[in-house]
Amino acid sequence: MFAVRRIRPDEGPRLRAIRLAALADAPGDATTTLARAEARSAEHWDEAALANASGGLQATFFAEPADGAGAVDDGAEPIGLIGAYANESGIVNLVGLWSAPGYRDVGVAPALLDAVASWARTIGADRLRMWVVERNDFAKAFYLDQGFEPTGASIPYELDPRLKQVAMVKPL
Repeated sequence: MFAVRRIRPDEGPRLRAIRLAALADAPGDATTTLARAEARSAEHWDEAALANASGGLQATFFAEPADGAGAVDDGAEPIGLIGAYANESGIVNLVGLWSAPGYRDVGVAPALLDAVASWARTIGADRLRMWVVERNDFAKAFYLDQGFEPTGASIPYELDPRLKQVAMVKPL
C-alpha cells in the first residue's frame, strides 16, 4: 500500500535523493543526466522543493509506502515521483514520472497521475501533456492506457538530438 502527497517546502534533500534514484534507474528517458543533477547545489534542491510545495505554476508529488490503514512512515523513502508545471493556457506538463523498482505495476504511477490531474483542475487546466522519448514503447503504451493520445507534435530529445520526444495529451 502507498499514499501520494505533494512535496513539503522543507524536503529539498529528499527531492534530490529521489530524483537521483530515478535518474540512476532510468537514465535514457529524462531530459537531464545523473551527473547534471548530482552537480546541482543543495540550494537548488531546497528552492525546488519550496517552489513545488504550493502555488499554481508547478508541483511535485511523492508516493510513499503506507501501512494497511494508510499511515505513512515519515522516515521511509518515497517510492514514486512526478513533477508538473503549467506554461501554456490550459496545459500542465508532466515531468519525471517514476516508480521505484518493486513498486511498478501496483498502481503507483497511475496514482501519481491522478494527483497531478486533481491539482491541474484546481488551477484551471484542461489537459495534461507528457513528452515521451519516441523509442520508449513501454512508456507510450502506459500513457495510452491512462487516456493520453499522441498529438503528432515532436521535439528533439535534448540528450541525443537524433531522437525525438513525442507529445501525448490527456483531457481533464
